[in-house]
Amino acid sequence: MSTTTPRTKERKLRRLAKKMMLMLMLLMVTGLSVSSGAYTTQAATAEEEAPMNIRKGRTVMYIMDSWDMKLRDADAHALDQLNYSFALIKDGKADGSHWVGLKQVQSFLKKHPHVDGVVSIGGWGADGFSDACLTEEGRKILADSLLQMIDDCGFVGIDVDWEYPGVPGTGIVSRPEVDVENLYAFLELLRAGLDEREALHGREYHLSVALGAGDQQLEVLDPARLAGLLDQCVLMTYDLAGFDRITGHHSGLYPDENRPSSGAKAVRTMIDGGFPADKLLLGMPAYGKVWRQVSGGGNGLGQRAATPGNKSISFDELLRLEDQGYTRYFDEKAKVPWWFDGTNFVTGDDSESIAYKGKWVVDNGLMGMACWQYTKDAEGAILAMMDAAMR
Repeated sequence: MSTTTPRTKERKLRRLAKKMMLMLMLLMVTGLSVSSGAYTTQAATAEEEAPMNIRKGRTVMYIMDSWDMKLRDADAHALDQLNYSFALIKDGKADGSHWVGLKQVQSFLKKHPHVDGVVSIGGWGADGFSDACLTEEGRKILADSLLQMIDDCGFVGIDVDWEYPGVPGTGIVSRPEVDVENLYAFLELLRAGLDEREALHGREYHLSVALGAGDQQLEVLDPARLAGLLDQCVLMTYDLAGFDRITGHHSGLYPDENRPSSGAKAVRTMIDGGFPADKLLLGMPAYGKVWRQVSGGGNGLGQRAATPGNKSISFDELLRLEDQGYTRYFDEKAKVPWWFDGTNFVTGDDSESIAYKGKWVVDNGLMGMACWQYTKDAEGAILAMMDAAMR
């Protein structure tokens, strides 16, 4: 812990200095002019009139590797970090041999150097963590291969997406009695390796984990212990509903009568456990979830359906629902919308809920917002909403 606190303070100072430099550059471009060797009246008032609408939170976007991924240059101004997903574990080592979009990602990052490129390893259903991290030798092999991967690919961070250490029943090999301790030991190796790279290259290298937001996923962890190792923690505050046939919000900021899990609850659990707010990223879904053949009438919320909410639609599809005969509702308690056409129930986010969540993130001193995932938003709308919400 003693070595982490100074590093964190130095990071904050570097980020502040970077913002100040950008502001000064903006002033020079938009507010200053030289005439006859002296500043004009416009220059004298430029500092007072220059826009101060700096984003107050970090934007992180996951992008799923695919043949047809398209990274839009127009989105770069609203983006701080791109998490390339996913590296997998093969024979105990980090593996990216399946990647088909790496060159596109590298080209985008080179063109927009302010965007930090991070490799995300794991993901839902990705096996290998428990086996690879079982021994000291295995952890070192995995950590070394992952660190070598970011060096070879030109990335500046690692996001560990082990879903979920110490929690059985997720479809992967699980050892509840040792997984969590082995996670800490694995992160210690990554932290040391990234710190070496920071000292060598004189820039920040990020270490992150993505955590489930439910009680079962969080209660096995020690937030204070994680805080000493990590720069970021993505709370996956989505998919909080959809696994049964009762409709509900899958990304509610606050709990409702039917769903005790929520974004705010997960954040509070981490902070109360000793994890600093300014390292937390609130997760955002770029998709909606759909229940079909809902019975019970009314507005559809909290009703039984013929199916679980296991169908998903992209963010741009979600925003067109009202043109397709759906009625939009907004839950003032959970601070999220839903849509219902009398038969189908859809849960997700839109501009109103994202604006509220962004303000909540800023007001509560969180690092920012992280979204899964870029290719589910064909027009870049959710990233633009996140950007605007934290200004």
